[in-house]
Amino acid sequence: MTKVEGGGILSRTDGASMAYQRLEGKSPGIVFLHGFHSDMEGGKALALEELCKKQGRAFVRFDLFGHGRSSGKVEDGSISRWADDATAILDELTEGPQVLVGSSLGGWLTLLTALRRRDRVVGLVGVAAAPDFTEDLMWTDFTPEQRRDLIEKGQVVLPNCYEPENPWTVPRLLIEDGRNNLLLRDAINLFCPVRLIQGQKDADVPWQTALKIADCLASEDVEITLVKDGDHRLSRDHDLARLCDVVEKLVAGLS
Repeated sequence: MTKVEGGGILSRTDGASMAYQRLEGKSPGIVFLHGFHSDMEGGKALALEELCKKQGRAFVRFDLFGHGRSSGKVEDGSISRWADDATAILDELTEGPQVLVGSSLGGWLTLLTALRRRDRVVGLVGVAAAPDFTEDLMWTDFTPEQRRDLIEKGQVVLPNCYEPENPWTVPRLLIEDGRNNLLLRDAINLFCPVRLIQGQKDADVPWQTALKIADCLASEDVEITLVKDGDHRLSRDHDLARLCDVVEKLVAGLS
């Protein structure tokens, strides 16, 4: 497909379509990966886009399968599918070295994508990065009744603290596929610079997760920023300013 600046749709081989926004510019470029039940229109994505506009830097943000303006339903997605989405974006919409910035689920996907494309990914930034959340933060916390529902009914319904009127349906596929993509049980063989930003009042991802990621990474160039009063979203104005500062300094060091 022709690479054009602005909005577009990336067609996948199975007929699915992925919405994206793209800026052309200098390298290394930046790709933003959003979180679970989020989309590319969030504050972090837009703040990074503004940063890249000012710098004349290449930038891509996109909606994962089932999210935002992309096709499909979240309930039909999986970690493997979303990692495939991210890899397709990297392969088809970017050129040269790239820094991947991921929020929550996006943080897991940045690691999986970087492992697939070590030659292209030169840096990672995770915001409340949540590798292995399907196992460690879902399955482990499920009650016996919820586990039974998941196994027998194929899904479990969870409350949504952000939008109580829209509870989340978690399919068995998400949990089972997640087990094929676990990263925190072994070394993560990535050697690029990694920056992790984590709120210590995050009710969804324990702040200790950032320490686990750092411990598993083969890279020696890993820095963690703990935000004492930070929640999971880290989308307040000063949170966004911090994110842009971290990304800007990482990219400057690479340049």
